[in-house]
Amino acid sequence: MVAEVFDSRNRRGKLAGKRIAIKDSIMVAGVPMLSGSMELQGYVPQMDAIVVRRILEAGGEIVGKTHCEYFCLSGGSHTNAYTQVQNPHRAGYTPGGSSTGSAAAVAAGELPMAPGADQAGSIRLPASFSGIVGLKPTYGLVPYTGIAPIEPFIDHVGPMTTTVMDNALMLEVIAGADGYDPRQHNPVVSPYTQDIAEGIKGLRVGVFKEGFGHPNSEGDVDGKVRAAADALARLGANVEDVSVLAHLNGVAIWGVIALDGLTNLITAGNGFGIGRADVYPTDFMDHLYRAGSDRRGLPASIKGMLLTSTLATRQRGHALYGKGVNLARRLRAQYDAALSQFDVLLLPTTPMKATPIPNVSADIDLHWQRATEMLANTCAFDITHHPAISLPCGMSDGLPVGMMLVGLHFEESTLFRLAHVFESSQHWATR
Repeated sequence: MVAEVFDSRNRRGKLAGKRIAIKDSIMVAGVPMLSGSMELQGYVPQMDAIVVRRILEAGGEIVGKTHCEYFCLSGGSHTNAYTQVQNPHRAGYTPGGSSTGSAAAVAAGELPMAPGADQAGSIRLPASFSGIVGLKPTYGLVPYTGIAPIEPFIDHVGPMTTTVMDNALMLEVIAGADGYDPRQHNPVVSPYTQDIAEGIKGLRVGVFKEGFGHPNSEGDVDGKVRAAADALARLGANVEDVSVLAHLNGVAIWGVIALDGLTNLITAGNGFGIGRADVYPTDFMDHLYRAGSDRRGLPASIKGMLLTSTLATRQRGHALYGKGVNLARRLRAQYDAALSQFDVLLLPTTPMKATPIPNVSADIDLHWQRATEMLANTCAFDITHHPAISLPCGMSDGLPVGMMLVGLHFEESTLFRLAHVFESSQHWATR
């Protein structure tokens, strides 16, 4: 982490006294930003991201930047160009990516909160592996202005915290329209820290069948999450099973959107792209343009993503991207149909617990696996734009297990209510 401390602007704001670290894909004016890459060496942003500005205006004390994965393109912690972030619960294991440093710092007790960015699960995956609370808000609820994008259709930013209440508090501060971000369309903001007290009696929870039993699912993870669902039933929620078969196609649909989008941003868009009424950090774009097109230093997993997308584009142009967006609309409708019967869907955040960090000499297959193996339940909600929160629901073999709650668009308050009651019950800590 960067040692410099930035003065907060409001000693009486909602975040007064809170120590906060910023993921290193989020711009802080005057502070170097690497986004885990070699290409951004020497880059110093000239602007604060809107989330940074709001944190400072609310009295938050920014204590530094946290490492993330190379261009934020890995669910593991082995692709950063300079270091490997370790899981605080077990050395040699990943804390989850791409918001690796943010998760590790919060889980280690260094600070109570940090914003993360999420395009496939990069808030929720490390929350699951590290045993903290991570929220991917509804698409457009929090402005993405001043953050290095991956693909505008899937870019989300949200809070990573020690507790559910702190998560709700941080969302109160950073949510709402900024007048710049084209991802935002009349976002609905609520008093989340007040709503959280409404309790959960009578809330309908659908235990999401397709979230369990993946080929790489671990039995103890599935078991802990089902036990958490039973605990919510004892606490007053109405809990039943629900099925959305199309969820099993989520990774494939997400893949054609994400890979085509990120390839265009990296190879042709100077890291930011064109074609939307956004705030363009031209200093960032100039820096990547001057860095050139030498990709020899890229991690194997990113090379694989770029090659896969390039081959698909040569064969079909961008038709697969368009097909993916069309299918994402259908997938969203199917989740919404399930959410017309239930207030929340419940499933494991990740099919497995934290995995070992691969050695630098490991084969390409393992590097690819460790970057992508945990996405099965998270990435679909980036393309359907539903809010989703991960919170710890137990420990197994000394590693955390994460449970994910998913709701209708702009129903973050409902997620917080369930998560807070569950957290307060301490069921997860004793099982």
